[in-house]
Amino acid sequence: GSVHALSADVYPLSPAFEQAFSAAGTLVEEIDLSEAEMLTAAPAILAKGMFLDGRRFDSVVSKETAALVNARLKDSGLPVEMFQVMMPWMVMLTVAALDAQKAGLDPTLGLDKHFYDRAKAAGKGIIGLETAESQIDRLDAMSADLQEQLLRSSLSEAETTRNGLKTIVAAWRRGDAASLEKTLLSDFTQYPAAYRSLIVERNNNWIPQIDACLARPQPCLVVVGAAHLVGPDGLLTLLQRKGYKIEQQ
Repeated sequence: GSVHALSADVYPLSPAFEQAFSAAGTLVEEIDLSEAEMLTAAPAILAKGMFLDGRRFDSVVSKETAALVNARLKDSGLPVEMFQVMMPWMVMLTVAALDAQKAGLDPTLGLDKHFYDRAKAAGKGIIGLETAESQIDRLDAMSADLQEQLLRSSLSEAETTRNGLKTIVAAWRRGDAASLEKTLLSDFTQYPAAYRSLIVERNNNWIPQIDACLARPQPCLVVVGAAHLVGPDGLLTLLQRKGYKIEQQ
C-alpha cells in the first residue's frame, strides 16, 4: 500500500519492502509514472479540470462553498482568482496538494515514485493498471453536485487535515490496516457514488491484471494507494475471495 506523498524520514523502508522489490521482476502501479511527467499529464489535467466555456467556479457551487474555499486559501499565498477557472474536482485536488505540502509531505518522496525510480534504474518492467487520463476522466465524469460535496468534505476537515495526514502515515508505517481502513474510508460513507467510482470499480478492474501478474514465474511488486487495499471491497479481500492466502510481512 502506497502513501503518495511522504517525508524523507520514512526512509530507509522496512526490510519487507526491500525483499519484495528485490524478488520482483516487474513493478505494477496505478499508472506508469512516466505518463505523469509534465509534458504528458499536465495538458490533460488542464484541459479537463478547467472551465473553457466562460463559467466560473463560484457560479457552479453554492455561496457557502465559495466562501469556504476563499477562507481556506487565504493563507496559501495563491491568488483566489486563479481558482475561478477550475472545476470543483480540480479545486479539491489542489487543496489536497496544499494540505500535504503544509504537513511536510512531498509527492516526489511517495512510495510509488520511490519504487518507480528504482525499477527504472534497475531495468525492471513497469506496468500501469490504468492510465493517467482514465484517472482524470473518473473525476471529470462525476456530477457537479457530487464534485461539490467531495470538495465540501475536504474543506470541512481543513483544520484537522494535517494531523489526519500524519495519522495516516503513522498507521501505514506500523502496518496498521484497521486504522488505515477507518481513516481512509470513513469519509466515503456519505458519498457512496464516489466510493463506487474511485475505489470499488477501479479495484474490480485491477483484479484480473493482478491475478495475471501472480501467475508469472517471477513475482510482481504491486504498489497502489493504501485505500485500495483495505476494507470489504479492498484488493486483499478480493484476492482472498479468489482463493489466495494473504500474509502481512
